[in-house]
Amino acid sequence: MASGKKIQEKKSIPLRIVLLTENRCRRPQEMIVSMAVAGAIIGAAIGGWTTDRFGRRTSILVADFLFFAGAVVMASATGPAQLVVGRVFVGLGVGMASMTSPLYISEASPARIRGALVSTNGFLITGGQFLSYLINLAFTKAPGTWRWMLGVAALPAVVQFGLMLALPESPRWLYRKV
Repeated sequence: MASGKKIQEKKSIPLRIVLLTENRCRRPQEMIVSMAVAGAIIGAAIGGWTTDRFGRRTSILVADFLFFAGAVVMASATGPAQLVVGRVFVGLGVGMASMTSPLYISEASPARIRGALVSTNGFLITGGQFLSYLINLAFTKAPGTWRWMLGVAALPAVVQFGLMLALPESPRWLYRKV
């Protein structure tokens, strides 16, 4: 009966108070989510400058490092502030990569397949987002679910970083530096 009484008390709380309480509780969550977008905007803005100054390959390597660092910070976070910092790092990496990767692909690929490769990049990004949902679904029953979901994002960054080390700098960027 005590639980029934608590339910009745909750139902009698004015809607205005419930909404204020819910909004106050959601603000950290909204901030955590939006910081990746804010970081991506800044990363895209910085990405254009870094690609011209340091090269396409170096910019992609920095983006991979930022993404990796952000994923590790988020997975090991002990509070909302660390999650925000991790999301900003991830956003910076995403913004830089979204600016630099299509540029690198278009400059480093042969003219006859250039358009197809840049289009494939966009397709694989969308496919990767879908795959991330499936991976997150697989982790829903694991202990420390959210840590795994956020930490596993570091793997693609590590793989791309390693593979980028084997690729040359963009020929166009090298030509401009002569």
